[in-house]
Amino acid sequence: MFSGCGGMSLGLENAGFRIMHANELNQDAAATYRYNFPNVKLENRDVRRIHARWLQRRLGISGVDLIAAGPPCQGFSIAGRRRPRDPRNLLYKEVIRFVKVFRPKIVVIENVVGMLFANHGETIDKVLSALREVGYHPHLKVLSASDYGVPQARKRVFIIATSIRIPPGDLFPRRTRAKKISVKDAISDLAFLNVGEQSSWYKRKPRSNYQRFMRKDASILFNHEAPAHSRKIQRRFASIPIGKNGKDVLRRVKTSKRTYFKLHPHKVSRSLTTLPEDSIHYLRNRVVTVREMARLQSIPDDFKFLGPRTTGGPRRTIECPQYTQVGNAVPPLLAERVFRTIGHAITRYY
Repeated sequence: MFSGCGGMSLGLENAGFRIMHANELNQDAAATYRYNFPNVKLENRDVRRIHARWLQRRLGISGVDLIAAGPPCQGFSIAGRRRPRDPRNLLYKEVIRFVKVFRPKIVVIENVVGMLFANHGETIDKVLSALREVGYHPHLKVLSASDYGVPQARKRVFIIATSIRIPPGDLFPRRTRAKKISVKDAISDLAFLNVGEQSSWYKRKPRSNYQRFMRKDASILFNHEAPAHSRKIQRRFASIPIGKNGKDVLRRVKTSKRTYFKLHPHKVSRSLTTLPEDSIHYLRNRVVTVREMARLQSIPDDFKFLGPRTTGGPRRTIECPQYTQVGNAVPPLLAERVFRTIGHAITRYY
């Protein structure tokens, strides 16, 4: 549910699950999803208009092993406006509605850490209570993507609720002991692109195991296009120290941007947002490309994003450009580790 472009779905499939159904409201994100998951039945409409019993009959199944959901997080996000009365904050109720009908073995709800503090903690209490009321045993944990092979310090809340009692230690993945993946480990092979350039071909060989893993057998380079920044903007980017926020620079210039952050090549990326200007390349005086941003999310290179690359103004309320699709995605490597652990729990306890 609330599939977005398909970051969580990549993790599900890589963990061995077969996706029976997905739904996504936005047309741009749905177009990307359909392209990359041609065998999944995707419903591109408001989930509130989908009747659970109708869907059950359509799929021809009585129940499922798992319902996974990533409700829109803008109402909770610290990076956003955090509107307590945002109607999207109540979309967890739609998840409960489907749980009542499909009675899955396990329910997974993913969201931003801000969800824990929304309405002084009342929202998360209501979510957990709603799961208990329909007979499930919920557990909650904050996971950091960088602990699971993702080159990004992205923290997310995972609620895992089970229809029978299962120890939480058997539901959440253990941290990897491997060295964390740095920004340079993730995108240095793509750094050949200058301002205003684009490429559909790799011009450098992979320089790390992570880069080889992201490329797999890909021969075409999708979504690698750098914006044509003006010289003024390039000088502004150049003035920001590596690994620092550009707020000090912005105080001396007239701009509505709240931050420009230059990525540090030898550290994991900070948590990505949906705005390309928030992440400046460590070597080039430009923002990261959609492909580079996808790498930092652990989305493989053969995954193609559709829709407008970026947008602005009133269109942002109806369009979901590629940068937004990437920024909203669940990192597939994190999702895969979560769902592999859950898969083992299903095999062991059911």
